[in-house]
Amino acid sequence: MNWLRKERWPWWQAGLLLGLLNMFAFYTANYYLSVSTTFSRAAGMIVGLVTPAHVAANAYWQMVKPILDWQFMLVLGIPIGAYLAARLSQRAITFSTMLPEMWVNRFGTSPARRWVLGLLGGILVGFGARFADG
Repeated sequence: MNWLRKERWPWWQAGLLLGLLNMFAFYTANYYLSVSTTFSRAAGMIVGLVTPAHVAANAYWQMVKPILDWQFMLVLGIPIGAYLAARLSQRAITFSTMLPEMWVNRFGTSPARRWVLGLLGGILVGFGARFADG
């Protein structure tokens, strides 16, 4: 289990393992790993708390039902797994150690700026993923 305690894994090892996990998921359950649909379903659940009639009448949420499924559990498990991996590697979990020099030169070290730009980038990636159907 010492391989789990490495401070960093090479990108190709992590990518290879993720690809093998995706193949395993596809061959055993006939599903591939994806998360963008889960965010649409979560939005449907949240909107359904306020206006259930809107969700019931919405054509998209008729096709993609706002339900808790295995993908939702996968999305919940991602941050939990990331935290556990960081703890196993015994690496200090601080945001200051994650700033690349290029970022600091371009944007500075402001935590607020990092949060805003990270959120905007995440929204764009999520939109692109949903636009491309997954």
